[in-house]
Amino acid sequence: MIKTRCKTCFCLFALFLLLSCSLSAQTIITSPYSRYGIGDLTANANAWNLSMGETSIGLRSPYHINFNNPASYTAFDSTSFVFEGGVIFNYVTLQTNTQSTSRTYASVGYLTFGFPVTKWWKTTLGLLPYSNVGYNVSNDDILPEVGHTVRIYSGSGGINRFLWGNGFKLTKNLSIGINASYLFGSLLREASSTFPDSAYYANFRQDYDITISGFYFDYGIQYTAKLKKDLKLTAGAIFGTNTKVGGSTDYFATTYFSSSGTDYPKDTIQSEAGVRGSITIPLMYGLGLSLEKPDKWLIGADYRWQNWKNYQAFGSTDSLVNSFQVSAGAELVPDINNYTNYFKRVRYRMGLRYNSTYLQLRQKHLNEYAVSVGLGLPIRGMRTTINLSAELGTRGTTQSNLINETYFNFVIGFSIYERWFVKRKYF
Repeated sequence: MIKTRCKTCFCLFALFLLLSCSLSAQTIITSPYSRYGIGDLTANANAWNLSMGETSIGLRSPYHINFNNPASYTAFDSTSFVFEGGVIFNYVTLQTNTQSTSRTYASVGYLTFGFPVTKWWKTTLGLLPYSNVGYNVSNDDILPEVGHTVRIYSGSGGINRFLWGNGFKLTKNLSIGINASYLFGSLLREASSTFPDSAYYANFRQDYDITISGFYFDYGIQYTAKLKKDLKLTAGAIFGTNTKVGGSTDYFATTYFSSSGTDYPKDTIQSEAGVRGSITIPLMYGLGLSLEKPDKWLIGADYRWQNWKNYQAFGSTDSLVNSFQVSAGAELVPDINNYTNYFKRVRYRMGLRYNSTYLQLRQKHLNEYAVSVGLGLPIRGMRTTINLSAELGTRGTTQSNLINETYFNFVIGFSIYERWFVKRKYF
């Protein structure tokens, strides 16, 4: 029986790794708004949290790795490993006042595992995306004495996060934690101006590549109180300091002519390679609260804020403003011990989320609204769960010639819970 469980867990883990490798080779087209800052920030949550509106700060579970609040790691069983992974599928419609287009893509969501070090110290390792950059936008204009001008803006890349988290139980009810994250990746941005109606004007292109590598730390705390014998209230908080992450830039500006679809360089205007600098990840904090009847129901709510006005990249600021997000979610299990009706052991989840983003363009603050649902599907005879999450949301506006995004995210995740430290007795 144990061998069968291990084989099943191994197959799930291997399948996810193969899928991760194939998806990581794909170019992700995320959003025209990923042109700003460090790109489109990814949700700092797993399928469990995502299906509840990204609510996580006050949540803790022995079956899930809640890497948004490292204090929650102390909920791990002292004799077990927890493996989690997920893949995100996205369908997005981009709409302006005059046209619309739709795109789909898939990407690796997260891969984490947690385990006990001692009864009071639990740890987590993980690999997950931090931000994505993917856009290709063109703008046609008529300029005096020049004529038809086309400006093209494109970008790709993103920042990844290797996570080492630790949670420490100070008392029976109080836990603290710290995540040490190594951020690495590259952001590739290109801007060009072409003149289709003129043979006398040379086209112009700028290439700006940023490579990032450095450490970022965030902290968490949770306090759990038993209101009744089977009712628990958990309050949590997270905090991240203003941190400068090192990096280097390559800048290349040139003029060129195009003929029959081929570009021919003319003059190099400017070229700089390996210029050292840093990117500021601004201060953030969050508060969360949850009320739970274990293996029956759970409700929770979060608030988080980040000081994006202090964002800088290599000494330059961007058009960013402070952001905040509020979310709420719930989970219900009809009857966890009913082995005659499978659907009564399924965990049903839902959530709501409002995000006042860090983008303010053309005097318009871009807001985001989303609703989510999810399922936790137990595998018979095991403590492994398949987690499904679906989210429908919208961001932006068509006013002031901006873009409105309507998106549908679908996440397939797994949570493998196995006892690995039990000494078995044979009689």
